[in-house]
Amino acid sequence: MDWFTEHSTLIQTVTSIATAFIWLFYLQMLFSGLLRQRRPTLSINRGAGDGMDAKIILSNLGYEPIYVQDVLVTMDIEGDGESTHYVTDRRELPEEERTKGLRGTTQGPMKSGDYASLGTVRGILQRAAPDYDVDKLPGLNRVTFTVLGTGQKAAGARKSYRIVSDDHSIKHLSAEALDTEILSPRQSRHVHEQQGPDV
Repeated sequence: MDWFTEHSTLIQTVTSIATAFIWLFYLQMLFSGLLRQRRPTLSINRGAGDGMDAKIILSNLGYEPIYVQDVLVTMDIEGDGESTHYVTDRRELPEEERTKGLRGTTQGPMKSGDYASLGTVRGILQRAAPDYDVDKLPGLNRVTFTVLGTGQKAAGARKSYRIVSDDHSIKHLSAEALDTEILSPRQSRHVHEQQGPDV
């Protein structure tokens, strides 16, 4: 007891410092959680349908709304390398359908929990390569879908699929990773600057 009495000031100081560190730790955890909640989280997945008729679905899994600004597809073709194309507007649809409301574009706001179809694999590839029979694109090894948007900050996501085909046609797409790659605001701006405007 004498030791505690003699060192009471030191014990109180150490206890106060330890308590302060514990509070700082909890505040840091709380702040990190709030930042994660406000970070845009988009998910790109293959939805209903088989092969080229499968739909590509975009979901907003973040807590904040987001405005989808651009959709791009990168095609990796053996011998030609990679080429990236804007596929935001649904040019594969008949003109009368494109002019109905917002059906002719994949642009638009998405609330938290919303999802939207970017079109079928066939339709998206037709937008990127309108002069080709997309069911028989020779040497197509991989396609990457990229979505760019804006919320509190620039946002983006991308997901790559390997092409499984035989000698005659594309059979289906196989995701290279389970999760969608979330792009940072800096990466999103870089993709947009690198690709240039959609004209």
